[in-house]
Amino acid sequence: MKIRYKAPSGGGALELDDAATVEQLLESIKSNTGFTDVTVKYGWPPKALTSEESQLSAQYLGLHRENLTVIPVENASSSASQNAQSLPEPAATTTPSAAALPGLQSSLPDQQKSQTRGIKDQNISVPMPETGSTLVLRVMPDDNSCLFTAVGGALRGIRSNPDESFTAESLRRLVVEHIRAHPEKYSAVILGKNPESYCANMLRPDTWGGEIELAIISEEFQLEIDVIDVKTGTVYRVGDSNGYPMRCVLVYSNVHYDRVAEIFVEGQEVMEFDVTRWAADESSEHIIAHAQEMCRKLKEEHHYYTDTSDFVIMCNECGWIGQGQKALAKHSLSTGHSDISEIKDTAA
Repeated sequence: MKIRYKAPSGGGALELDDAATVEQLLESIKSNTGFTDVTVKYGWPPKALTSEESQLSAQYLGLHRENLTVIPVENASSSASQNAQSLPEPAATTTPSAAALPGLQSSLPDQQKSQTRGIKDQNISVPMPETGSTLVLRVMPDDNSCLFTAVGGALRGIRSNPDESFTAESLRRLVVEHIRAHPEKYSAVILGKNPESYCANMLRPDTWGGEIELAIISEEFQLEIDVIDVKTGTVYRVGDSNGYPMRCVLVYSNVHYDRVAEIFVEGQEVMEFDVTRWAADESSEHIIAHAQEMCRKLKEEHHYYTDTSDFVIMCNECGWIGQGQKALAKHSLSTGHSDISEIKDTAA
């Protein structure tokens, strides 16, 4: 079998025996890239191969159908790094189906998202002359369920009952039922915690959704979900390789999700008349382009994003203070603490 990968030094392909194990795959990747220690991610949401899977067949995990992402482990020596002080992780492309969707996966309080308040009154929109319509930003409430509310509003009429609504609560239940129905897929390794603990947490209205929830909703409704990062303009296409007929578009500020909609009457405020799904083909690529234009406007004119690489946070459980998403993740993993808040810059 042939397995493709991308690494900081470029892409490549491996020719392996059909019965090759994950361990043999990792050794081949190390040999090809020159790195002595790597993390290899695959699938959506992106997950890392673990030592527990070392003796499993690479084909059993479906890796022959993946474009693997190879990340050198920090401080690992390699022949490829002898001429450089450091190697960056692979840069995301405009359609990184295997790239990690950025963002925090903890239940940060609403103070963290304070910059999103007030944007609703700005009536953010972008004209689309090719269709004589307008793309508008439908701003979601700051209630820790913004992902579910944003997607739920794009699901109206997707099934036989045109009046069926998908609330945040109902989508949380759907996600939990899906996880429980597929224990072989959603293990503690994938979820990052015991599956039942994860499910119990996800049913709480103050728990954020993330990559896993988007992927499950995409699969359940056979819907491609395109998420555009305000800071970078990157488009993350969830479910794009599955041939789903329709797509919806969300805007992501690193701590908050909003929905993109098309309207044909200027100033239309009644969301029931919004167009929120489009054919998942070239005929709707103008929607993506204009949504990226909207994100540039949100970034440059409204600073509508949170830079999680340098924000300062404090653990309300032990008093720890750190900076950036990586420090937060490390602290949360080592302590299990999740009551985190941002320390705002109050200087005039």
